[in-house]
Amino acid sequence: MNGKVRFLTAFLFLAFVTKVIGEFVHEVMGHGFFILLFGGKIMKVHISLLWPYDFSFIECSGNFEAWQLSWIDGGGILVCLIVSFVLQALLLLRFVRDWRFSSTLFWLSFWTFLNSSGYLIMGGIKPYGDVAALIMEGVLVQESSIVIGLIIFLAAFFSLSKILRKLLFNVKIVKDIRDLRISLTIFWLIVPLTAMMTVIGRGQPLLFLPLSFIPVALAPITPSILHDKSQT
Repeated sequence: MNGKVRFLTAFLFLAFVTKVIGEFVHEVMGHGFFILLFGGKIMKVHISLLWPYDFSFIECSGNFEAWQLSWIDGGGILVCLIVSFVLQALLLLRFVRDWRFSSTLFWLSFWTFLNSSGYLIMGGIKPYGDVAALIMEGVLVQESSIVIGLIIFLAAFFSLSKILRKLLFNVKIVKDIRDLRISLTIFWLIVPLTAMMTVIGRGQPLLFLPLSFIPVALAPITPSILHDKSQT
């Protein structure tokens, strides 16, 4: 098995594993942390291997005040965002150099970012799940959910593209800017794929599908925006 095949095999395997870990981060480290913090008890945790076609969930018991429920309901999104941007910072600052470790952190930062920003954007357009609860509790309104989600998405889009660029050049999967543009375009196809799974599995509006292709359209021009004129 040559180096490229070995890398791509490991890279795709890590994509699936970290997707599941990302769900654990959302449900257990996010919702679960605040449930336990406020004296509640976790009764059941379901981690879906098919997210976003089928959602993960956590069930709990306890007597919570209104402000505590807001933290519990928003905990999954909040903790996922914290994890994602901490990992992105570590990768951007090059604290991690081994491609196996950096690939793992890259994918985990990607899934935790997509989980949260997608939830805010899609939940803002048609409220459901945690976002619907936060809107009912007065923490968010639909417009603020969409705006916050878009800001997070845009920031992470460029950050993750930059991290992936460095990773692909380091393992010599891409050799020039043309290869990079193709690779980034293929990578960001994950967004419309997950949007399609959400629409099919959760009955979300078809409007999400054309919107989800925006990062795919932006991907080919990303190297120019990032002023990427080198191979490193």
